[in-house]
Amino acid sequence: MKVRFVLLLFLIISCSVDTEESKIEIDQSIFNNLITLETNESLTIDTSNYVIINYWASWCLECIEEHQYLIELSKTRGLTDKVILVSFQDSIENSIDFLNEYGRGDIIYAIDTESKLAIYSGVFGVPETHIILNNKIVKKYIGPLSLSDLEEIINSYSNEWYMQL
Repeated sequence: MKVRFVLLLFLIISCSVDTEESKIEIDQSIFNNLITLETNESLTIDTSNYVIINYWASWCLECIEEHQYLIELSKTRGLTDKVILVSFQDSIENSIDFLNEYGRGDIIYAIDTESKLAIYSGVFGVPETHIILNNKIVKKYIGPLSLSDLEEIINSYSNEWYMQL
């Protein structure tokens, strides 16, 4: 019983770590492993400005719930072409079926065939959303995004993105 409590406590603490103090840095070459979902073209991701990366899967119920939020987020001034959804350990066919059913939006849809970006980013599971600047994760949202999370992202980052344009 004590072991379970300690493990639960560790999980809670690790999920609530403020990445501002312990930013995870990712080598640019890891970002270059991403390819577009439908065309298999290599992606070039410029992290000199803020980028939102969301890890999702077609089998994830919480991913369905937050998908419309992400579509709306991508329409926000300053966030155009800054939202990237990375299909996590899912088939291309299932991912495309998911998008056909729940909508696409003006979002970059990608796959990380070897899960290198997810591994180096410390992804726990899906859904998980990271705010990245200069190859560093500056904020993590573990679990589905809530309306207050979206408000925080828009208030904290979209104005900065827009000012950098």
